[in-house]
This record gives sequence, C-alpha cells and structure tokens, in this order.
Amino acid sequence: MFEHWLVISDMDGTLLNHHDYQVEAALPKLEQLEQSGIPVIFNTSKTFEELKDWVSLLNNKHPFIVENGSAIYIPENYFAEGILPKQESNHKSNSGYRIIITGTEIQPIHNYLKTIKPEAIDFTQCSLSQAIDITGLSEPEAKAAQTRQFSVPLKFEDIAKQEAFSERAKQDGYGILKGGRFLHILGLCDKGGSMNVLKELYERNFNKSYGLIVLGDSQNDIAMLQQADIPVVVNSPSSDSIELDHANKIYTHNEAPEGWVEGVTLALDLKEPLINS
Repeated sequence: MFEHWLVISDMDGTLLNHHDYQVEAALPKLEQLEQSGIPVIFNTSKTFEELKDWVSLLNNKHPFIVENGSAIYIPENYFAEGILPKQESNHKSNSGYRIIITGTEIQPIHNYLKTIKPEAIDFTQCSLSQAIDITGLSEPEAKAAQTRQFSVPLKFEDIAKQEAFSERAKQDGYGILKGGRFLHILGLCDKGGSMNVLKELYERNFNKSYGLIVLGDSQNDIAMLQQADIPVVVNSPSSDSIELDHANKIYTHNEAPEGWVEGVTLALDLKEPLINS
C-alpha cells in the first residue's frame, strides 16, 4: 500500500518523558529513521520558540507543527517552489521557516478570556516562577513555553468549572483540547488536520504516497492517532483515557522515551506487510 512513510510524533509524554523530559534513549532510533529516509515530524502543543531549540538539539531538519495543530513551520527551500499554498507567509524575517497558519492568532483568544474570566491559571499570563512550578521546566524552557502565538493553556483546579468552561468556549466558536497538564483553548484546528495538510505537501512535492506512523499519549493526540495508518499510544499518566478503534493500533508498555522507541520499533515491523497489501 505505502512505500514511503512519515513518523508523526507528539513530544511531552510521548518522545520526552512526562516527568523529567528525558529523551536520550530515543536518540539512536531517531538517527536510524533519519538514515532510513523516514522523516520524523514533531506535532505538539509546544511553541515555535520551544520547538526550534528541540529540532536543533535533535538535529531534525524537517517541518514541525506547533500549538496543537495551529501552525506548520517548514524550513526554507524544503519543498519545491510553488508547492506551499498561497496563504503561507514568513513567520518573521531571518527565521529560516515558512509558516502555514491553520488556527487563529492569540489576541482574540486573550480578549475572549478577559470577557468570561475563567477560574483557571492562564499559563501565558502567570508568573515565570509559577510556570516553572506547574511544568517542571527550567527558566529558559518555561520562558519559551509562555511565548504562545495561537493558543492559551489553562490549568483548572475544579473539574466541574473546567467542563463548564469547555462547553461554553465550544459554543462560542473556539477549539478545546485536553493535554497532559493543561486545557488548551485555540482556533478550530487540531493536530490531525494540520498533519494531513503536511502529508499532502509531501505527496505533491515528491509525487509519492505516504503512510503515517503516529505516536501520542494524550487526549489532544486523538485527532491525529485516529487518522494514522499505524497509531501508537505511548504509555504515560495521560494515556489511560485513549481508546482507539483501529486494526493496527499499538499500545506500549514503557513510558517515554523508551516507550517511544518501543512503539516505533513495533510500528516499523507492522508496516512491512502494509507496503504490498
């Protein structure tokens, strides 16, 4: 069925350990995929500022998707001229990326939150020390995490109030996604939709069909997991809530990053009979 594949991966709790963000155990497998010509595409709730550091650290030169499907960042000259849609534009001068915005800018979201005043911690507005306490990130990492352009993570203490807010925001035309730590309010987009936009760009650019190995661990990953050819649910504190109805689904025993390696290894074995099916 597919001779060419993309690996689409969430970050926190999937590739990076949920508790301490460790990734070292996944480095050999990431290198193996690169050498095999299988791009690894990060599809995450993280911001551009966070991802640009991670792709540099992991030597990943491929496109990536930020803020739960809100925008796709594509390295300059990655695809042939004319492949990108007309609405693409430079994120900023000298950034080295082109951006396709699939969500909405953050200012209308801030205006909406000021109007309804949810009883939650706004991660983009809280103090740096509070952001560090919530996430366990270092100071530079927390600063980068707060530089959101398309979404606002909210931390509720009261589940009933969280659910009430979610229903109202949906009725008012916003997207709501539950991640490992936060409830995210954003435009009407998700990881699955942006994943498919990027897949189509690959297929148009290289004139090939691509299968999708997709790895995630939280509710905000379901949209992309459901549309995968091989979905992998990596064991994490958030993964118990994910139930997939898919013939090729894989659930890992280990948590990230070992669980990511386990899931990719099983998926690569499973993809072989799918190539000629």
